[in-house]
Amino acid sequence: VTPFSAKLLGFKTADVEEREITAKLTLQAQVFDAPPDGEALASVWVPEEDVSKLSVSMAVSMERGFAGEIASVKQKINGQGEVLLEIADKDNTLKSGKFLSGTVEISSDGEVVVVPNNAVINSAEGTFAYVDNGGWMTRAEVETGAEEDGMVEIVDGLYAGDVIAISPVMTLWMTELALLKSGRA
Repeated sequence: VTPFSAKLLGFKTADVEEREITAKLTLQAQVFDAPPDGEALASVWVPEEDVSKLSVSMAVSMERGFAGEIASVKQKINGQGEVLLEIADKDNTLKSGKFLSGTVEISSDGEVVVVPNNAVINSAEGTFAYVDNGGWMTRAEVETGAEEDGMVEIVDGLYAGDVIAISPVMTLWMTELALLKSGRA
């Protein structure tokens, strides 16, 4: 992109940063035991890659003001794991079979590579960002991780200090499609 074109397009770049990030994992739990003692038990099935992020005693913010805690985490061989939750229910309003959504906050282990989420394009060809390569913007395939407050973790494909396009990323993508692929995604 020439300086003239960059100015015309309103082209903006940013440096790839490193910082700690807290991901939010949403859990869909089903109550399977609601005894009158004020503590319901619920079961959640999560993908295997998320099982390792969870541990016993982690707090779970449940919908409608309920508070939960992870009671156990079990690995399964079918690509999923079962997580058991204890949910405080002092008024005994939860019944067996009831579904509730909950959220667990998972902090990164130290600083990770992050970019603004508007710098990342998810397409049929994969996930990528445009990186400055000696004055030219080059499409780089990336693997994303957690998201928080408009930032997304880059697990692979970019390094701290890289310069990336943050606007207008979709225009770059459409221009590339038009020039290289006759407009086919």
